Amino acid sequence: MIDLKKELNKEQYLAASTIEGPVLIIAGAGSGKTRMLTYRIAHMLEMGIDPKNILALTFTNKAASEMSDRIEQLTGSKQKNLTSTTFHSFGLGLLKQHIQHLDWKNNFTIYDSNDKTALIKQIVITLGFPLDSVDVRELGEIISKVKTKRAIISDKTANNTKLIIDEYEKHLKAFNAVDFDDLIVKPQVIFSKFPKILEKTQARFQYILVDEFQDTSISQYDMIKSLAVESRNLCVVGDDDQSIYSWRGANYQNIIKFEQDFPERKEIMLERNYRSSKTILEAANNLIINNKERKDKKLWTEENKGSSIYLMHPANGEMEAASVTQAIIDQHLKEGRNLSDFAILSRTNSLIPNFETALMERDISTRVTGTQSLFDRKEIRDIVSYLKVIANPDDDVNFLRIINTPRRGIGRVTVEKIRKVADAHNMSLYSALCYMATSTDPSLRDSTKKSLTRFMEFMEYYTNKFEEEEGRRNQVLRNLIKEINYRDYLIELNDTEKAVNFKLKGIEILCSMLAKWERNPFNEGKDMQSWINRIALNGKENQEDNKGAVNLMTMHAAKGLEFDTVYLVGIEDHIIPNQRSLEENPLNIDEERRLFYVAITRAKRKLIISSCRKRQKGKDLMLSLPSRFLEELPKELIDEQDPNKIATKQEITGSFAALKARLAKKQQPSE
Repeated sequence: MIDLKKELNKEQYLAASTIEGPVLIIAGAGSGKTRMLTYRIAHMLEMGIDPKNILALTFTNKAASEMSDRIEQLTGSKQKNLTSTTFHSFGLGLLKQHIQHLDWKNNFTIYDSNDKTALIKQIVITLGFPLDSVDVRELGEIISKVKTKRAIISDKTANNTKLIIDEYEKHLKAFNAVDFDDLIVKPQVIFSKFPKILEKTQARFQYILVDEFQDTSISQYDMIKSLAVESRNLCVVGDDDQSIYSWRGANYQNIIKFEQDFPERKEIMLERNYRSSKTILEAANNLIINNKERKDKKLWTEENKGSSIYLMHPANGEMEAASVTQAIIDQHLKEGRNLSDFAILSRTNSLIPNFETALMERDISTRVTGTQSLFDRKEIRDIVSYLKVIANPDDDVNFLRIINTPRRGIGRVTVEKIRKVADAHNMSLYSALCYMATSTDPSLRDSTKKSLTRFMEFMEYYTNKFEEEEGRRNQVLRNLIKEINYRDYLIELNDTEKAVNFKLKGIEILCSMLAKWERNPFNEGKDMQSWINRIALNGKENQEDNKGAVNLMTMHAAKGLEFDTVYLVGIEDHIIPNQRSLEENPLNIDEERRLFYVAITRAKRKLIISSCRKRQKGKDLMLSLPSRFLEELPKELIDEQDPNKIATKQEITGSFAALKARLAKKQQPSE
């Protein structure tokens, strides 16, 4: 039996032991909310609640997996019937069960952002609009905002935009596909049209927990509200001070909506911080109090006061990167700290390459978060497109990607003929290709017909192979890649052997991922479509942490993480608060402040802030002003470098020899 009072502090205990009824838990940064949540679920199981009646929702697969692992450790057994997942994975599960009620097939494909962009381009061309007359990315954002109730189609909306949006939805249905927004929106449509499905789902999930509640969108809140409106057992955990994702639909005012919809709620505040020093927390508290629309809270800790916050003023961006690099090297050598203890955080991606280069020049390994995903690489998208069409032949977008990749004698003219046949017979492009390959049309050249027939037979062969070879599909995939001569295709596209090998290594990672998935006994689905949907949802596979590398990332990417020593760089008034963000809406100043608050509270022991005196803008070196947020930090907490002091070359390169000696010693073979 778990002793909650022994394991948790007073407020955490109250949150973990309050099971019945709606509960709003305001969990400040570093307040141990994940620990509290897992103990809460473990306590619910001990109280006899059936695990199949529990639904725990969060925003990343990593967080959901971590929660499941912790619950298993606490209870001593794997809770297979307990649903701990992301919003989008949960929505996917609902659609796999019920999407046929909306006239989709159950083997639908999930279109990611790249598929979505390709489809919009295809629609624009089909409708006869010049491609350079529309902003495809902006159209994609408009479609997303309309679906998720962040915008409406009004009389002022351009007719072309309305037409494209209508065609986009029609094409998704014709291709038996959904986009990421549909994973949240379409379950709500099903619940609205078919109340018995809603009642059945409500009866199944009688206890719902939502982590990172401040990051939920209006659509996500509507989903959980509809599920919990009868049982009233809805526990939401969040922090309005850490709401930093409004640009992707997050609405921290869902906390207010929750209070209105569940007036009988119990509200619990977690303010004790287990992460940072008193100095860091005092700085964070003094900063965020300048936001007026927030829950009144103040983080506190029993930790030591800690060292002062160091504020440095490098001459320019180049000196900033060199100074930060030198400081990390000094601490690494003098204190023997792991490189992974250090994080460099910036408001924008554009500053990160400066630090990555400076560190690499000093032989310091880096781990950059937020670079191009494996699944965004062309070579990976090519191979995955083959799998998508094999799993769902009606997928025209991915069909067009593979039809002549690598080249197989099916050019643009033939594709246009295929499209005409598809339009005439109201069928998918692949069905039209098969129709043409088996027809007796005399206007079709023999060479073209042979190419179409070879492709059809190739696809039929591998469709059968992927169905038959359960457990060996990773080998089937390798055979497919070999048969299409993809290596030769890469050699044609790339000048260097190094580039080809890099791309082939990525493809091998993809095959290994499939093999690993096939060996996992806990997979819900065993078919290829299940794996394709899984990698579409993941977007990125979590790579093993590199313990010998300095962490570089944006402030947004750092949310939820913690590091011993944090360097906040580019803390200048046009960077944070971000000039473009304020130009879009002056009220964004509050979210910019919340972002700076999140960045500050990532630090456990040391916090160093860098504000350059000049910053390169295009070809010009322009004067930079310190961020206005620095004025909101108590002066007595800050040890400020003399703004007039310029670091010397000797200071910048001071311990280079010591570092080389240390590295040389590490590389020597042990006796």
